[in-house]
Amino acid sequence: MAEQNKIQAYIRKYPWPRRRFIRGLFRSSIDFFASILTRWEVWGKENIPKEGPLLIVGNHASFLDTVAPIHSTRWPLEFIGDFQMPNAPPVMRFFPNTWQTLKIEQGTPNYEALHASEAILAQNGVLVIFPEGHAIPGPLRRALPGAAYMALRTGAPILPMGTFSDNEWKLFNTITERKRRLRIFTKIGKVFGPLKSQNPQRPSREELIEAGNMIMTQIATLLPEEYRGQYDPQTI
Repeated sequence: MAEQNKIQAYIRKYPWPRRRFIRGLFRSSIDFFASILTRWEVWGKENIPKEGPLLIVGNHASFLDTVAPIHSTRWPLEFIGDFQMPNAPPVMRFFPNTWQTLKIEQGTPNYEALHASEAILAQNGVLVIFPEGHAIPGPLRRALPGAAYMALRTGAPILPMGTFSDNEWKLFNTITERKRRLRIFTKIGKVFGPLKSQNPQRPSREELIEAGNMIMTQIATLLPEEYRGQYDPQTI
């Protein structure tokens, strides 16, 4: 009963969807700038379910790929992201603050963001999380436990998404030096899960590792081989 009351309290605090007007303006702006600055192709839209709950997971090689779920779907999305963005340009720090991303600080428990995320999914909402945490170019890295923890606790279906570019995410350099728009590709995979835990309230370390590996492998299948790293399905 106490757990149910807590969920209801967070549902009242974080009703889904939130901030529809502001987020709608952001979506329109992203679509506009994507159309004039990039050649952005989205594949697999037929895999997007008609209703939630849904946990969207994706790779995180650039600050630009964080907008891929917004540009690729029509869902009123919630994001859970890193509290610290030391290498992010000012515009990318402005974005999560205005969007009101649910922020977590890596290495420390943030129960507000976790309970808010569970409340979003309890309302059949759609939550986006990048399992790798910080944006670092190159092959996929080992997942932090956040995405696996959320998947195991809530049992939400998972939609994998892989995004990559043809010139190392050099948006303006591609325009000024190569005299063309940057090509970006987003591939949307098929929904998988729900992932199961023997104790959903407190998944074990082994379950978190296994679930994290499964999530990253599903993302890897949507990326070119050079970006898959240790999660290349052909080598697992």
